Amino acid sequence: MNVKYIAKNPSPVPQTITLRKGMPLDGGRLHSAESITVQIPPMSVREIFFDEEGMPIVDGCVQDLTVNIVNEDGTPIDPHSSRRERTQIRDVNGNSSELFVEQTRRVYPSLLVNNERCLGGTQLIAQFSHLRSARDNTTAVYSPAALNMTFESRTDSLYHAASQGLVTIENIVGNGYDSGNAIRMEINNPSANVVRMVVPKGTMVEQQSWNGNQNLVVKEDVWIEIQPGQTGTFPLPAFCANASAGSPNSDPMNLTPFVFHDMGESFRDQQSMWRTTDSRRNVRMQ
Repeated sequence: MNVKYIAKNPSPVPQTITLRKGMPLDGGRLHSAESITVQIPPMSVREIFFDEEGMPIVDGCVQDLTVNIVNEDGTPIDPHSSRRERTQIRDVNGNSSELFVEQTRRVYPSLLVNNERCLGGTQLIAQFSHLRSARDNTTAVYSPAALNMTFESRTDSLYHAASQGLVTIENIVGNGYDSGNAIRMEINNPSANVVRMVVPKGTMVEQQSWNGNQNLVVKEDVWIEIQPGQTGTFPLPAFCANASAGSPNSDPMNLTPFVFHDMGESFRDQQSMWRTTDSRRNVRMQ
């Protein structure tokens, strides 16, 4: 039986911790056979698993995140919250994709969604909630924390600049995966000043529609600088986020405020990311 260690991060910024080799586990019954370094999202906990030999299980997955709160149908979820919760969907009749998108809009009424500005988040939460619901044998809309995400709060991020109207995202195109230009963004700086922004590692970029293709996860921090009154085109390296879906093929996409966190080795390669997001279960997004 696997042993669980709970690491806590009460601070408002991500924390990286190292659990040393030989550390006592399960009340001293077991000791860690190897050291492991993990990142813990802000204001949250991370459950780290060890096998019976004390070896850390580095391929953590979304399914490892226990949901602590189950809300009644229609209960809103604060997208900034660090609580792992879900809101049940009582009426499950109709098309599955339409149901999840409609209910996600209902549960997240404050989330900024504007395809013309290439800003979103509803499709992403709806699709990830659909996948996790199938694994949990339920029908619900999940909080970002229950999906291993947090709401991006950096004031130097592209999402902040675009949502505040400091820059205009003309378009975002997803094409392929696990490459240095899986995402292409065209961004305009309408101001009289140079603008410098970051797209943080783990930033989630969603499909504008439920088209059966994958969402994308930015591989690393990417800094963008645009001169006054200029428009620039910027490639971003990204992994695909849903192994059960197709590869983006010149798909229009939206930038979301959500950042996906490393669960051990999630960003090592494409297979590691898929193991994390799809929880090693054969659940399809279509």
